[in-house]
Amino acid sequence: MARQKTLALALILGITTLTSCDLWQHSDEADQELAPRQVSALGRIEPLSGNIKVSVPSALSNDRVRQILVEEGQEVKAGTPLAILESQTTLSAEVAQSEALIDVARKKLDAQTSVIEEHRAKQVQAEAEAKRARDLYANGAMSASTSEAKVARAAVTTAKLHESIANQSTLKAELEVSLADLEKKKADLALATVKAPIAGTVFKINARAGDKVSEAGILDMGESSRMGVVAEVYQTDRPEIRLGQEATITADGFPDKSAKGKVVEISRQVSTQSVVSGEAGDNVDRRVVEVKIALPQSAITEASMVNNLQVNVLFAPLTEQQRQLRTKS
Repeated sequence: MARQKTLALALILGITTLTSCDLWQHSDEADQELAPRQVSALGRIEPLSGNIKVSVPSALSNDRVRQILVEEGQEVKAGTPLAILESQTTLSAEVAQSEALIDVARKKLDAQTSVIEEHRAKQVQAEAEAKRARDLYANGAMSASTSEAKVARAAVTTAKLHESIANQSTLKAELEVSLADLEKKKADLALATVKAPIAGTVFKINARAGDKVSEAGILDMGESSRMGVVAEVYQTDRPEIRLGQEATITADGFPDKSAKGKVVEISRQVSTQSVVSGEAGDNVDRRVVEVKIALPQSAITEASMVNNLQVNVLFAPLTEQQRQLRTKS
């Protein structure tokens, strides 16, 4: 009897244990289902349209900087002069010389017009005298030699008239060439003043007076009104990213600050990551996709002061509706 009670108790305890294990296992699985996956990535703050490197025009690639006209952090409009190159003085002198030569060419052309009018008047008179001489010779009232001299003189005046007209055409062509050359020199002179290609903020000045501009360019600038975050998402995490998805942005060194943003663009190009944590063993050859995140207006002004700051990005879990947009994003 005691043995039967012992077996019954063992059986009950076994069933209880198995049930308990099954319940815990089920609970763990439920917790896993309730904890959706969140993607994290490193990123950088920059204008959503990208940073712009302003450099020396290719036509003046060997030039040096004479003067920087702006300061870091300064907001500029499109077309605002940013720097003056050393070649400006030489090019200004060439423009002035060309303008002086054109002035002389125009005066020569005006003088040639007077010469043409003079030859035309003489030619008209000589032609009239030659006609009269031919008539008089035909009527026997003038000798052949005198008549021939009048006709020859008319031919000479006609030749001189044609020559003066040809010279006028040459002078006009030369003037056109000089005018075209002047326009080119003016264009070169304009390039010696480097101007802002867009409206934005000067983030960093890379060259100073006397410097020959390197590959870094004269300065970096961008549209500070469109500051955002470029996150480098591992290619294996790309399926978990959608347009419109929310993301939380934080940065080391700013523990009390964070910002919310939304994904506005997902690159179609996979590349090697450029933002790394700097920790030992960090894999710098990971393949990533750039994801652009728009910041709220309240964070844009502050973001423009820390362009290229490395940030941490934590993407919100996908909603069921966003997950349905996989093929569209």
